[in-house]
Amino acid sequence: MMSDLEIVGHVSAIPDASELSQALASRVKLLVEERDELQKTVGQLQKKLLSLQLGIAEDKLDAYVEIAEKAA
Repeated sequence: MMSDLEIVGHVSAIPDASELSQALASRVKLLVEERDELQKTVGQLQKKLLSLQLGIAEDKLDAYVEIAEKAA
């Protein structure tokens, strides 16, 4: 199965491709690039979110341990 960019490359390489086909191929290429960038950004944000969630969980655990030690 070809990737989106491979398909765009094939359409762009057709010597007698219509102007509309060329315009559509260019638009698809831009959309694919935007999608890839957004997926990268989402991945980075997910990592940051998980890191924050882990930090919060560690803080809660530290607070619990501190409370338990004071109560003992």
